Amino acid sequence: MSDHDLLYDVDDLVATITINRPAKLNALRQQTFRELTAAIDRAERDETVKVIVLTGSGTKAFCTGIDLEADGLPADSIEWDAHTRGNADAISRLWYAAKPVITAVNGFALAGGCNVALASDLTIAAASASFGEPEIRHGALSPLLLLPWLTSFKGFNELYLTGDRISAARAKELGLVNWVVDDADLASEAARIARRIANAPGYALTLAKRAVRLTMDIQGFHSAQSAHRWIDTYLLDSRGVTEKDAIMKTLGDHGMGAFLDARDAPYGDR
Repeated sequence: MSDHDLLYDVDDLVATITINRPAKLNALRQQTFRELTAAIDRAERDETVKVIVLTGSGTKAFCTGIDLEADGLPADSIEWDAHTRGNADAISRLWYAAKPVITAVNGFALAGGCNVALASDLTIAAASASFGEPEIRHGALSPLLLLPWLTSFKGFNELYLTGDRISAARAKELGLVNWVVDDADLASEAARIARRIANAPGYALTLAKRAVRLTMDIQGFHSAQSAHRWIDTYLLDSRGVTEKDAIMKTLGDHGMGAFLDARDAPYGDR
């Protein structure tokens, strides 16, 4: 695959998609989202593929969320609406993929990257991996509202209200991760689990996934995502809020490093 942001490989019924922007800690620009959607489409069309594994390049990060510098920030509410819709649609494509998806999480899975790590059927994490949704710290929300559907009310708020990063072991306690393995074993364990799942008939796997997703939609999942996105758009384009205006000015004037310092310093994280 001649994409710039992803690697794509098929071996023994398993398609492995690797987010390949290690210099940017595998952050997601719009090109990455387009390529991810295309890669999922490709895996679904391929009759030799039964299971999809999604991972990140390198050891530091699975994915650190939306790249706020790569494409520039939207200029008005219309552009912010298109921005949040595009991000949510791309991650929803992963959630609704017809074939089983395993995320193999190496390193940081933060913000939109946490969404990507959890928008799968199964998640396996390296012992050094960590998860967090820090958007609350700069006046935003995650692209999809996944946590209330995947963990308890208290567990959800632990991440969502503090913006704190939690270990892979804590994520497993909260039911967000299926397995935690030694870093060196992550790829091989993900492949082993994928091939075990691939023993089942492909059509049965697709229908099993469809039944689960339909059940969650009947319970309100799809509608909740629409409402969540509108709130996120409002927050992202909010103005006249002292803290929000100050931190976004820092991003525009001094770049991502200064933005992260300003965002996390009050929490003692930087």
